[in-house]
Amino acid sequence: MKALFVALILLPIFSFGQQLTKTELANAQQIIKDALTNKNNRQILVDKVIGDKETAIAVAEPILFKIYGKEHIVREKPYCVHLVDGYWILGGTLPEGYLGGTFLIILSMKDGRVIKLIHGK
Repeated sequence: MKALFVALILLPIFSFGQQLTKTELANAQQIIKDALTNKNNRQILVDKVIGDKETAIAVAEPILFKIYGKEHIVREKPYCVHLVDGYWILGGTLPEGYLGGTFLIILSMKDGRVIKLIHGK
């Protein structure tokens, strides 16, 4: 029931950029608090959020584009993508003879958290 409430309250907000009313904000904050403190009532439908290389790239790119710029990150293709001990490690490459650094982002396969994010110089 709470999930339906969240969907009905938050979906229009995220979809249309509307502002939360004080009541909606209080309700949303309470739902978040409950989700963070009541670990027995979490509904997880999948054993891993990022299950393949393509999804790892799809999760990483918007983060990287926002921080470092899309043009900059796209120039670091092809990406090196490896799954190690439940973590996706993604890095950029530079063309042969180029000097400089590339990005490194580590994502948790299980829940999609960003574990590390850096860019060399």
